[in-house]
Formats: sequence, C-alpha cells, structure tokens
Amino acid sequence: MHHGTGARPVGELLRLVRGPIGVLFALSVTSNLLMLTGSVFMLQVYDRVLPSRSIPTLVALTGLIVILYCMYAMIEWIRSRMAGRLGGLIHDRFAEALFPATVRMKLAGGHGARANPIHDLDTVRLFIAGPGAISLLDVPWVPLYLGLAFMLHPWLGAFALGGGVLIAVLLIINELHSRRPALATTAAANERASLANDAETNAESIIAMGMLGAVTRRWGKVADNLARTQQRSADRTAFYGSITKGVRYLLQSAVLALGAYLVIQGQATGGLMIAASILTSRALAPIEQVVMQWRGFVNARQAAARLTHVLELAEMPMRPTQLPLPTNRLNVEELATGIDPQRGLVVHDVSFELVAGDGLGIIGLSGSGKSSIARALVGVWPVLRGAVRLDGSQISHFDPVELGGAVGYLPQAVELLDGTIAENIGRFSPRHDTEAILKAAKAARVHDFIITLPNGYETRIGTNGSDLSSGQRQRIGLARALYGDPFLIVLDEPNSNLDMEGDQALTEAIGDARSRGAIVVVVAHRPSAIAAINKLLFMRDGRQVAFGNKDSVLHQIAIPQTIVRTQSA
Repeated sequence: MHHGTGARPVGELLRLVRGPIGVLFALSVTSNLLMLTGSVFMLQVYDRVLPSRSIPTLVALTGLIVILYCMYAMIEWIRSRMAGRLGGLIHDRFAEALFPATVRMKLAGGHGARANPIHDLDTVRLFIAGPGAISLLDVPWVPLYLGLAFMLHPWLGAFALGGGVLIAVLLIINELHSRRPALATTAAANERASLANDAETNAESIIAMGMLGAVTRRWGKVADNLARTQQRSADRTAFYGSITKGVRYLLQSAVLALGAYLVIQGQATGGLMIAASILTSRALAPIEQVVMQWRGFVNARQAAARLTHVLELAEMPMRPTQLPLPTNRLNVEELATGIDPQRGLVVHDVSFELVAGDGLGIIGLSGSGKSSIARALVGVWPVLRGAVRLDGSQISHFDPVELGGAVGYLPQAVELLDGTIAENIGRFSPRHDTEAILKAAKAARVHDFIITLPNGYETRIGTNGSDLSSGQRQRIGLARALYGDPFLIVLDEPNSNLDMEGDQALTEAIGDARSRGAIVVVVAHRPSAIAAINKLLFMRDGRQVAFGNKDSVLHQIAIPQTIVRTQSA
C-alpha cells in the first residue's frame, strides 16, 4: 500500500493519467481529421469525378480513401487499447490501497458496510476502458465540424449549430434527471450485496431456525427495489438517447433538404450538399454518443467521488522515524472509545498500567465494554479520548504494519481466512517461517491435533474456517495470536468454544507467554479464562469500577474466589 503525505488521491490521479491522456488526445486529433475523409471524398466525386467522367481520378480517390480508412481503423484500434490500458493502470495503482480501506470500512459498520470501493474502482476502470471516455475525447472536435459546415455555406453551418445546441440542451436535461436515479441504483445495489453477504455469513443460523423464508422475502424486496431503480434509470437513459438519435437523423435529412434548396437556388453544388450532410452527422455523433454513455459517465463520476473520499480517509502518513517495538509496558490513560464518534462513546475513562509479564483479565456483565477495550488496545477501534501507550508512545505513532508483528489478537468471533492451517497461523506472511509457525502451534497446544490431519499443516480450512469445528478454529486463532512471540496479546473470550482440555491448554499458553515477558489481556466470561492472570479490571456500563491485583478486585466486587480456578499467577 502506498503511503504519502503530500500527494492527495486526486492530484496523484491527475499526474498518473496526464501522459496517457495526452497521447489519447493526440490520437483523437488524428482520428477526427481522418473522419473528414468521407466528406471530402463525396465532395470530390460529385463535383469533380461525375462532371469530368474521369475513371483514373475515381480510382485514385478510391485508393486514397482506402489508405486513409485503414489508417483510421488502426488509430481507433490503438486508441481503444490505450484506453483499456489506462483503465488497467488506474486499477493497478489504487486497488492495493483500496482493499485495506474496504476491510476497515466493513469493520466500522454503518454506511461503510454498504459501500463497495472495489466495485467503484471497477466502475471507473470499465468506463475509462470503454467507449464512454473516448466519446468525451471526441466532443471537443464538434466545433471543427461545425466550422467546416459554416465554410461550406453559412446557412448549413447555422442549421448544424442549432441542432448541436438542441442536443446539448437534451444532454443537460438528461444529466439533471439522471443524477438521482443513478444514486438510488448504486445504494440499492450495495444494499442487496450487503444482505446477501450477511445471509452467507449466517447460513447455519438461518437454516437451523427456519429463517430462510423470511430472509429470502427480505432479500426479494431489496432485489425488487434494485430492479425498479435500475429500470427507471435505464428507461430515462433510453428516452433521452432515443430522442437524441432521432433529432440527429432528422437534422441530417434536414441538412440534405436545405442543401438541395441551395443547389436549386444556385448557391451550392451537389457535392457540397452531400458533404454538408456527412459533416453535420459527424459533428453531432459525439454528442449522441455522450448521451448514450451518460449513465456510465454519471456512475463513474459518482464512483470516483466516493473513491477519492475513501482514499483520503485511508491515506496514512509516512513515518520516517521508526519507533522500536515495545518490550516493557502498556499504559491506558483515561481511555474513551467507540466504533464511531458520531454514535457516542461505548467506554469512558478507563485507566490502568501493565508491565512485561503481567496478565490482565477484563470482566463484567455483557455490554459493559470489555470487548470495546480489547479492540482499542489493538487499534481496531479509535481512541476518541485519552491515550493507549506502549513503552510511552501512543499506538498511533507506530507504523501499523510493524506494530502488528508485536501484537497478537484473538477476536470474540474467530475469523480465519481460506487457506492452509500454516498460512493462517503464519498470518499469510510471504516469508512462511516454518519454525515460527510450529512454535506458535505448540505454544497454543494445537500442534498434536494438526499433525493428525491428512495434510497436516497444509490442510485447507475452507471459507471462514468452515471445515473446522468452532473449538478447533479458536485454538488455531490462538496460535495465530501467538505467532512471532508478540509483546501484547489480547484475547477476547478465548475459551468460549473450548472443552476442559482446551481450557487447560489456554491457561498454559497464557502462562508461557507471561513467563517470556509478554503482556496478556484476556476478556473473560468464564472463570477458567482468568486462572493464569494476576490482575483484574472490572467494568460496568462502559466504566471502570475496579482495577488491581486479582484477589483484591475479586474481594472488592464480592465475587467468591471459589469460582475461580486459581493457579500461580
């Protein structure tokens, strides 16, 4: 992913396309000049060949236009290929930056979950690579054709100009009427895609609890809404496109009629009449093409605006000074956090300090803010007030990629990626450090299970780990959190799907991590999860109630210690 401070996405895009656009413009100059071939040929045939009955002249003119039209075909081919390559260039430049932005937007939920930057990038790429962008490059040459029509005869030029103005007015009306339907179509498409994704993610619950019919009906309503908005947008585009095409054909015939009148009056020749008709048709053709492609242009423009916003939000500042990775302590100072500042705070004024080797259990009733603190500690949720510091530096001062190697995180809902067990434990690192993968698996006490699988560590786990049980996913997720011996390990309900043997393995893994100097934070509902920790933080309604040594906090909140499987911690 590209990082930069001075280059904004729009400015960078302009620099990226300046050269290719210049070449495309030059090709458009040549292409549009060659399009005059037909008018010149008809003018020469009617005014020179037919009166003189010269076969050699006709043959020479025919040979010349064959060469010119071959050149035109080659230039159009090159121009189309260049437009396609330009679309690909834009995709290649921004796709890698947009993917992490898409992941972050999905994580944030709300409107971000319904946006689709990758789809928007495809929309922009396909428009640039298609006939829409080329038709826009042809529009500036309309005045050239109109000027030539004026040179043939002022009346012909004025008539063609009036037709161009009429089509331009239709284009403006089309723009005003197309904007809202295009926005509605995009929103409906994103809503349908989001609902389908949610249904796939929750397929087991939907089937098991007889929800499939209800979810299908809900999806059907959203799909019907999308179909209706698409149809309204398509109908509007077709309406204006048809009117524009009809007006152009009418104008072309009207120019012929006007030319014929001028010929009768002795003010023009037959060749001039035919040439004027062809020129008028060619002058209005780019405008007609723009009208026909206007829906794609509006979609691409809206997609580009959304992409610019996403890229600006996702842009990360360069950090020329790399901070050393933390090894000593974690300080949380008056922490306030939430998924989005506009939705209000979920956690208020939490403060504590941990040093290397400490283990902290965060306990409290459901909805008390335990998982929210965990997300803030690893940078998933923003620090809206206060600070989270590692060795005195705020986590925002570290390079996220570098800091990620010093952090282990096991979310409440274990999310594995389609790939092998080894790839998941190794965080899909291109280095594929086999020794570190084996070490993490053994630390999580999952190595013995993995080697019993037919393909061992190369066993593919399926989408979201669907080929594994929930307990197996959780233990492999724990191994991933322990990969690379991270300094800060945050585990959110790590034993929610574990049996007694798994509980014991978790306790031993936490103890091992603490003994090597790691800080381990465990969000716990089950008492067994805090067996190997030495400090507790008790939360209620998003606020800190108590923090300190485990025994002291348990006594303070009046939880009988007999429910806790105590171990040396």
